Amino acid sequence: MSFPLLPQPALSAPSATSTTRLALVLGMLVAIGPLAIDMYLPALPAMAESLSVSVERIEASVSIYLFGTALGQLLGGPLSDRYGRKAVASAGLLLFAVACVGVALSNSLTGLLGWRLLQALGGGATVVIAAASVRDFHTGREAARLLTTIGLVMLVAPLAAPALGATILHLLHWQGIFIALAAYAVLMVAVLNTALPTAANPMGRPAGGIIAAYGRVLRNRQAMGFILANALSFAAMFVFITDSAFFYMTHFAVSSAVFPILFGANVVVMITLNRLNILLLRRYDSPAMMRAGLIMQWLAASALLVLVLLGALTLERAVPLVMIAVGSVALIIPNALASFLSLFEQDAGAATGLNGALQFLLAGLAGGLVTLLHTSSALPMALTMVVCSSLAGLAFVTLRK
Repeated sequence: MSFPLLPQPALSAPSATSTTRLALVLGMLVAIGPLAIDMYLPALPAMAESLSVSVERIEASVSIYLFGTALGQLLGGPLSDRYGRKAVASAGLLLFAVACVGVALSNSLTGLLGWRLLQALGGGATVVIAAASVRDFHTGREAARLLTTIGLVMLVAPLAAPALGATILHLLHWQGIFIALAAYAVLMVAVLNTALPTAANPMGRPAGGIIAAYGRVLRNRQAMGFILANALSFAAMFVFITDSAFFYMTHFAVSSAVFPILFGANVVVMITLNRLNILLLRRYDSPAMMRAGLIMQWLAASALLVLVLLGALTLERAVPLVMIAVGSVALIIPNALASFLSLFEQDAGAATGLNGALQFLLAGLAGGLVTLLHTSSALPMALTMVVCSSLAGLAFVTLRK
């Protein structure tokens, strides 16, 4: 079954230099997310000691950030459609910076969590404009290629962030990490307003408010097929991330020294498929590439579940299957974004906001389900991954007809 390219409205295409600059600036922008989540992970014990609470209570700040980011994207997406990408992103960055300082100055857990929520709201409202900004210039394969390049940052940043955070922790204690994040946000305000290209022919303000914008997105059956499939496949990946330490270190008795290598192998596959996606988009369109990624994920997750049920899952069999199931999102996410954004001229921010919010919310629910169903086996993880990937495929096939 072939997927014709969706019609593209007339846009003012930037030059090659502007396109490169657009990818660089938006890549720096989306790095806010992984930096805010991963940079301070090495500092959790120090933060717990400083505030006289347990590490488990400090870990709640991670969940708070995920929830706040989802809410920030829901608000920031349609607001950027009405008031402009740069204005909303700048406001989000400034809120993020102020909240970072608030976290650094917190002397209680309640205060820290409150500032962390505000930090997430600002961060969510900021990163959501990245895909919408791509839509201002490109659709179809060009948009998918640009989104794939930007997505590479989302793969590399989580690898570098913990090491960077550990260095700052050693030099400046844990508060220095959040001061550094605040400084990065202020720097990005200047970068956005000087280096981000501006669309020569803006689409104009959409009719109605936020609710009306989301109503138009939700009523677009084909777009919801892409959005739900994308969010559910992301949830399947997050299920493994949630249970990865148990899966490798407890179930297979892998040492703490080997665990990062096995975990990092997933990122290697992601980067490889990320680069391959750009090459294959010269021949295939985004829906076809997304379909390939969904099939890869479902087959790998299903094989993992079958081996668990048969009692035949070994480490040597598990690692490559996990690498495929997790790495396939490098084909799914950028092509999903390019596909559903092609369907919107004036509600690109709202569509992106709904997509991002569903990603975080469904991922959180799926991860929580695995924790709730946890046993001494890998069955809950494998089963939940299959359910998520199956629902993703079902949404892709049925809603897009």
